[in-house]
Amino acid sequence: MHRLALLNGLLVAPPLAGRQAVLLGLGALAVPTLILSTDQSLPAGACCTTYFPFVMMSAIMMSPGYAATVALGSIGLADTLFMGPGYKILETPMDRFGDLSSLISFALIIGVAYLVRQAVVRLLRMRDNPSGVIFSLERGEAWASWPGAASVRLGPQEEVAEMMEDFLAQVELGKRLADRYSKPAAPVPAPIAP
Repeated sequence: MHRLALLNGLLVAPPLAGRQAVLLGLGALAVPTLILSTDQSLPAGACCTTYFPFVMMSAIMMSPGYAATVALGSIGLADTLFMGPGYKILETPMDRFGDLSSLISFALIIGVAYLVRQAVVRLLRMRDNPSGVIFSLERGEAWASWPGAASVRLGPQEEVAEMMEDFLAQVELGKRLADRYSKPAAPVPAPIAP
């Protein structure tokens, strides 16, 4: 149960970017390279598959762009250092096939991780906000989104805040006017006959 909560937390958290993503990406390239460097008795195909879990971790924790960089770096390192004669890239047809199949596999891993992340976020938003509209800020810009739909940029935060305050004031005025004019009028007394 704790593993599911951890994975759910990783998928819901914003993907790493900037310095954190670069450091994680360098680690995701360095660790499998060190593993392969220490054990020369591994079979030929192990060089590519050793990088797979690290690309998957990158796809889960980082945005697709950073994960794709890790994937391309993994292919380059595996081919250059561990396939065929050292420090050559794409020297045999087998290398080209291995690189292409790794590229396709990594693209699928990154794509599936991205789609799962989006699905989990949508499901949690629907659970937490059944009305559907979600307002958010990103780099000083206000956004509105709905489950199952793309986000819509509303504008700079200050302008949108003013518009929302104006909108709320209009709603409040409308309620007061509706209350005032929706009450039944007091009965008019009948004239007294002489």
